[in-house]
Amino acid sequence: MYKKLHRRLTLLFTGIAGAILIAMSVSYLFMSEKELHQNTSLAFSSQAASLLFSLEQQSSLTWEWLSKTAAAQKLILMLHDNGVPISYNRIVLSDRENALAGEAMAYAKKAFPGLSDGSHYAAVHREFHWVGKGSEAYDASFFEIHKNSGTLTGIILSSRAPFIRQIKAQRYRFLFLNITGIFALLLFSWHYTGKLIEPIIESRKKQTAFVASASHELRTPIAVICSAVSASKSATEAQKDHFLHIIAEESRRLSTLTDDLLLLNRADTERFHLDFKPAELDTLLLDTCEAFEPMAKQHKISLKIVLPEETLPCCSCDSQRIQQTLSILISNAFSYGRPGGYVKLKLSYDKSMFWIMVEDNGIGIDEKDKPYIFDRFYRADPSRSTKEHFGLGLCIAQEIITAHGGKIIVTDTPGGGTRFFVLLRHPAIQT
Repeated sequence: MYKKLHRRLTLLFTGIAGAILIAMSVSYLFMSEKELHQNTSLAFSSQAASLLFSLEQQSSLTWEWLSKTAAAQKLILMLHDNGVPISYNRIVLSDRENALAGEAMAYAKKAFPGLSDGSHYAAVHREFHWVGKGSEAYDASFFEIHKNSGTLTGIILSSRAPFIRQIKAQRYRFLFLNITGIFALLLFSWHYTGKLIEPIIESRKKQTAFVASASHELRTPIAVICSAVSASKSATEAQKDHFLHIIAEESRRLSTLTDDLLLLNRADTERFHLDFKPAELDTLLLDTCEAFEPMAKQHKISLKIVLPEETLPCCSCDSQRIQQTLSILISNAFSYGRPGGYVKLKLSYDKSMFWIMVEDNGIGIDEKDKPYIFDRFYRADPSRSTKEHFGLGLCIAQEIITAHGGKIIVTDTPGGGTRFFVLLRHPAIQT
């Protein structure tokens, strides 16, 4: 699908840009050729006027002067003296030139019948374009010169072949440049559209990863609920109430987690909605630890908790979100732990800062993975992938703690394993 989209976008961009390039080239060629045509006509008109002035100044015309002048200026010159062709035309001009000039002369006499204004000692001329029988184009000048009692009539022809060659050469150059430009546009468009659809492809990959990650993150509270349901089957009536309470709490946390997944998927800049209230973190840790006891037995992992002996101040936080964060860290510790191992929760308070530690002696985290474990949808080494951990949980945890103004630090457990430290500040609580 994306390859087809890539090709279509490439062709679309290349087609639009190529059409604009061709339109601009054609417009430029039209104006350029029009200007060249006008310049060529003006140059010939000036050339013809100069030649006629020289003819006026000559007291007598010789073949040698006429032939040298015509050859030097690359002209075909035919003259009639009082309507009679002079011998120069027959002797110097070739049969083809004679026939061509004769045709042009006949055409000019019909086209400009009133050329002479009756003035003597003045040359009168008209320029026009002439195409011979061989389809060769010429600039032509038909003239009459009245000298003494005679009239010198003539035709001057200048081939437009150099002009046509110049036009063709210019068109070929532009054709080559347009083909090269379109090919360059094709390559650029292929690269540019490839970069353009990269976010779409990446978004698609993230959506796929999101579904997989969502199933993993939703599995954690569901597993707690299932463990509580299983344990309640053989429990006393008093214990059943306790397990029902756990089920209710985890169900509410499950709903909150679902909302969080949607928030994460919607935008990077959005924050979690937090309900800040004074909370006793030691009680929160005890409740969390108690909720995970069935899962700890299932994984054959010892779940420990270490609380300070002194009374701690209340922490202004969203207790449900903090409990969600701890659930993510504990669940990860269980998943990456070893049977017979342990997961330890520890709470401490120092210099207006709460420190919550979640420690395990499991497989640990490679150094190369540590900078990326909080990235959304990040999957670490194969050993983690086989357990279907897709990185969304730690991303959610970091979002929660960042929204609280705290941070999460990850270190290694001495002897193997991982330690996560959740740091929360203790602002003044208004009562």
